Amino acid sequence: MGDTVWWSCAGCGSYAELPAEESEGFDITCPDCAADMTPQWTWDDRQAA
Repeated sequence: MGDTVWWSCAGCGSYAELPAEESEGFDITCPDCAADMTPQWTWDDRQAA
């Protein structure tokens, strides 16, 4: 998994960008409507050496 996960809420359309290590394996609840958020994209924040 990448370093960052982009989450979105189907209930209200809110979105959040969260660190993968802090959100991986957890159910993320939307702060705006309390629906479950869904992971959409992942990416690495590091640049290749």
